[in-house]
Amino acid sequence: MKTVLSLVMLVLFLFGAGSAGAADFYQGKKIRLIVSSSPGGGNDTYSRLLARHIGRNIPGNPTVIVQNMPGAGGVRAASYLYNKARRDGTVMEQINWGVWNWQVVGDKKRGGQFDFNKMNAIGVIVIENGLFYSRKDRFKSLDDIEKSGKLARVGISGNQSGGFVMGNILEKLRGKKLFEYVFGYPGARQYSLALRQGEVDTSGNVTSSFLDQLGDMWKAGELVMLAQTGTVEGKKAPEFPDAPLLEELAKTEKQKNLVRATFLLSRYGRPYTMPPGVPADRVALVRKAFDATMKDPKFLAEAKKLKRPVNPTNGADLQRMWKDSIAASPEDKAIVAQIFNPKGGK
Repeated sequence: MKTVLSLVMLVLFLFGAGSAGAADFYQGKKIRLIVSSSPGGGNDTYSRLLARHIGRNIPGNPTVIVQNMPGAGGVRAASYLYNKARRDGTVMEQINWGVWNWQVVGDKKRGGQFDFNKMNAIGVIVIENGLFYSRKDRFKSLDDIEKSGKLARVGISGNQSGGFVMGNILEKLRGKKLFEYVFGYPGARQYSLALRQGEVDTSGNVTSSFLDQLGDMWKAGELVMLAQTGTVEGKKAPEFPDAPLLEELAKTEKQKNLVRATFLLSRYGRPYTMPPGVPADRVALVRKAFDATMKDPKFLAEAKKLKRPVNPTNGADLQRMWKDSIAASPEDKAIVAQIFNPKGGK
């Protein structure tokens, strides 16, 4: 009887220790939050906002430190997370939207560096409306660009930039080459500055970052909105009721499918993830903390002060979205390939 009782107590002790392990792990720890682009842009702003609040929702209240790791449109950071980052739950990352499309389309050079089916998705703070705009003193409309006989210069950081993706879609919808893509800007804040200074004519961004970086020019009537992707519900953003939706500019069903397929596989906002191999209980804790932070009054109050919208997607749903993207039909994969990696891309 004593032997049985001792075994029962041992099992209960081990079970209790295992359950408490994840909760106790973060006591006195630091979590490194990697941002896949340069300081000052939307990715950085949201990540630093998250870093200031998520720690108190994780048992043990770890300190969260932000590290910027720009390069190759987010591929550098994603490759680091997948191949080199510690797998103990002390590293998480903000992934550049659409980086997983290199895996979707089978790009060996870029997509071969990671497998998003093995990543541990944490969640998305918001999925925003994409915008494509021009300086009004250069071009007032798409027709204006086409009639000018010139290529409008688009400031971008890489193939994942909104300006590159939307520009390529617009060219396919119009059936003509309209843009010259100027690569090399570290992030959105830098190519927004280039637009402000007249180095480029057009660019793309999401609503909150656009209003943060170029809102004064917009209010002054110095910019014209050429197109928008629309909200998650497929509607025009209330801030830009007169800007056409990309799908509205599509004239054929094939063109409409091009727009739908591209953003079906790409519009996952600024997702957060952990590398493969992190213990499941720690992933679960951080996912729970992320969800709690999205409802945290202090977090929401600061987001409102920063004029950054919050409309979250949880980690489990994000994981399913990645899985669906990677398992997309050959037709949809072909569409994504021609948009994200056309001739002249990098």
